[in-house]
Amino acid sequence: MMATSSSDSALAIRLERLTGEEASCCVPEYQDFAKDIVSSARFRESLKRVRALADENRLLAVALLKRRKELCACEIQAATGLTHATVSHHMAILGDAQLVRSRREGKWMYYRLAERTELGVP
Repeated sequence: MMATSSSDSALAIRLERLTGEEASCCVPEYQDFAKDIVSSARFRESLKRVRALADENRLLAVALLKRRKELCACEIQAATGLTHATVSHHMAILGDAQLVRSRREGKWMYYRLAERTELGVP
């Protein structure tokens, strides 16, 4: 995702036009800055959360849980029109992203929002 050397010079030219200053020296600095962010654990955690919410059904499930303290899988299934297996799959992704918590009560699986659900942009 980082710029190649030919696009580095084009970027430097654009930056020079915008700022009026010599910019070829700062392009590698910006690239290193971006690499540091991308390699951080916090970035990976945030990316996992954003990807989990990028699906319409998972975002709907989170919105439902925001309005109700807790829902069983069958209630989420009824609200979304998804199969039980699909709800279980989506909830596992949300759980892995630490957006929801689950508990089992007999044969029933209940879900609630995790206490800390912010995306945590690095």
